[in-house]
Amino acid sequence: MKRDISLTETLDVLAATPSLDALNPLLLDLRDAYGLANIVYHATHVPGCVQANPILMLSYDPVWVGRYVGEDYFAIDPVVQAGRGGFLPIDWSTLDRRSSGARHLFTEAESHGVGRQGITIPIRGPNGERAIFTLTSNICLDRWEREKPAYLREYHAVAHFFHERAVQLSGLRAARPPRLSRREQQCVQLLALGRQGKTIAYLLEISEPAVRLYLKTARHKLGCATMAQLVARAIALDLIDVR
Repeated sequence: MKRDISLTETLDVLAATPSLDALNPLLLDLRDAYGLANIVYHATHVPGCVQANPILMLSYDPVWVGRYVGEDYFAIDPVVQAGRGGFLPIDWSTLDRRSSGARHLFTEAESHGVGRQGITIPIRGPNGERAIFTLTSNICLDRWEREKPAYLREYHAVAHFFHERAVQLSGLRAARPPRLSRREQQCVQLLALGRQGKTIAYLLEISEPAVRLYLKTARHKLGCATMAQLVARAIALDLIDVR
């Protein structure tokens, strides 16, 4: 693996980056220093931000970027879809490309120099943010398989540190949300799964008034007016998991 900069030096440079605008040129420097084809940082969800895809930084050909955004390929890109819901790094070679849309997307991407090999690292931020960090290469598959573990070791740290700087410098990170108690979390989890108060009480072996109280305090903690809002916000903040 080519590398003209150490991991420590990379993190030091990221920590010293003064503004969000300065982060994008840094991606180009990292790409060149590691001998990669491209690097992409994509914040797919930031709680409290109504804008879709609130932060997007990449080293792709501007023509491909315009095409990708104009055609809203976010909606069909298997990399984005897998990264939004996953926790483990995603090797592009394992993605399902059987749909005509996915096949067309990857064929078009390759024609614009995106890279023959790729790996995407999903990121879950402390306040419920979701992001993906992607690196691509044009080296042959055999060499990629040999060098991929080294890229993963270093870029796992780089990806999460880059996310922290991007969200901090963007001003999009809200104050850390209140934590739910164990009982509040259990009640909200079951509510999200469609259980009613009586059933929740039975499953948790507590009274119905206690269930109503736990749901009420959870709603107030998360600043929600309704139970539907409570469930939606708890899911967005990764306080419960309904998958």
